[in-house]
Amino acid sequence: MILKESQINQKIFKDMGMNKWRETKIADLKQGTRIRLYSPAGRPLELGGEETFLTESDAFQTEGVWAVRVKKAP
Repeated sequence: MILKESQINQKIFKDMGMNKWRETKIADLKQGTRIRLYSPAGRPLELGGEETFLTESDAFQTEGVWAVRVKKAP
């Protein structure tokens, strides 16, 4: 799945280790980063019952918009 900055209105948090999460931007994501997405109301985005995702690529620009490939985290 590809997440594009202009398609989502969620807050993105990356895993900082030791069960600590920090808000980040798509442009700052690197391959192999665990992330969670939350709606502006604070509800987690889920895919197949999972709310933690793993980036499969570094952030990249497509048509002038930041994007990243993600999959459900194992």
